[in-house]
Amino acid sequence: MVRRPRIFLSHSSSRCTVESGCQCRRYLESLERHLVAGGCDPVADKRFLNGSDEWDDKVLKEIRTAHGMIILISPHALESHYVMKEAIAALAERAGSDGAFLILPVLLPGVRRSQLKDSTLEKLNLGRFDMVDWSSVAGPDQPPPKITTSLLPLVESLGAVPYPEVTTFVTGRMTDVPTVVLEEAAAILGVPTLAYATNHSRHRVAQGLLTERPVRQPGDACALRSALKLLLPQVRHAEHRADIVDVAVPYARVPKADAERLRRVALGSGERVVLLPADHGETPDMYVRRASETPEPWSLCRPGPRLDVPGYVEGLVAEIRELLIEEIAWGLPCDDDALQDLLARHEKESGPFTVVLRRPPDPGLLDALLAHFPRLLFLFADRRAPASPGKTGQLRLEGMTPGQEQDMIRTHRQFTTRSTGGGCR
Repeated sequence: MVRRPRIFLSHSSSRCTVESGCQCRRYLESLERHLVAGGCDPVADKRFLNGSDEWDDKVLKEIRTAHGMIILISPHALESHYVMKEAIAALAERAGSDGAFLILPVLLPGVRRSQLKDSTLEKLNLGRFDMVDWSSVAGPDQPPPKITTSLLPLVESLGAVPYPEVTTFVTGRMTDVPTVVLEEAAAILGVPTLAYATNHSRHRVAQGLLTERPVRQPGDACALRSALKLLLPQVRHAEHRADIVDVAVPYARVPKADAERLRRVALGSGERVVLLPADHGETPDMYVRRASETPEPWSLCRPGPRLDVPGYVEGLVAEIRELLIEEIAWGLPCDDDALQDLLARHEKESGPFTVVLRRPPDPGLLDALLAHFPRLLFLFADRRAPASPGKTGQLRLEGMTPGQEQDMIRTHRQFTTRSTGGGCR
């Protein structure tokens, strides 16, 4: 779900009247329109304050729930007690968010930077932030483009990307990576960054790692591999390195079209039976990880009864039930109705529960599985999966070529080994 950043607008335009000739109010209203068009939700006191309201409570609440503040520095604002208090609150939010809260001072026409030194705002040292000058030539109806550019990292990080949760997850795993390495990785991955904006660069690199990058043959050069080789040594914690590899490899290698088809079936209301042409046991994990589109992938189990003995269908049903009780009932006994209720709650909270079977399906087996477990996702992973399944509701994915599948597995194994500190360097 895409979220729009909430940007608090600190200003002083109460004395702005038509008679005075002051245009502060026009600049404020133009800025609000500009922010809406740029993907933000502007928050100005005129929207939430009534005449009898206590200033502190309502304003501080709005600042605490915002993602940043634009301070419109007009001649009135230079001596405004309220603008100073709002700016102090913004500085506190920035300190408490490790710099994530954005502060953008915008100097309106009639104010020079040197005037800050002799104003009420002097002690706030707003000059340390990257200021924006609103040109008098442009007039109130043309906000500076630099405002949009400065807000772009916030807009992107809150969901203006295909997989916002996963992107944020990977971004958070790269906090140790120096800016110079991030910029080099961004160049390798072919993603643009903003100068002197480390948080933005980190987010962009995460986007680049999650971009589909298929290879034609094993051994082909790949920007993902080059970027991982550069980035992983800079990540301090082994579990964070492993997280990056576990997410980046399936997003780069699993075909996006297959992932989207698997996701539609998994989240749909019909029978959930998917056929995946695959040779390796790790491949279904990669597909499920990619289709989940969340930091924590859908739960997955691999029952393993013998398939060449009488009663194997009944044995498989019994084993799946035992696995479900262990996984979602935490080992406590429950009847079939209670198990179905637990499955429904698990799906609502964590996505569909997936059962991987390393074999082609057959009608008798499918009938039994769907009768006992109508809300499970059954993923039959086998290169022999039929091209034209006979049962309605089954979906056969295109899959990967054997060489592409091998390259994905090799890449994951290689960089997982590196992330945990094993293997040759």
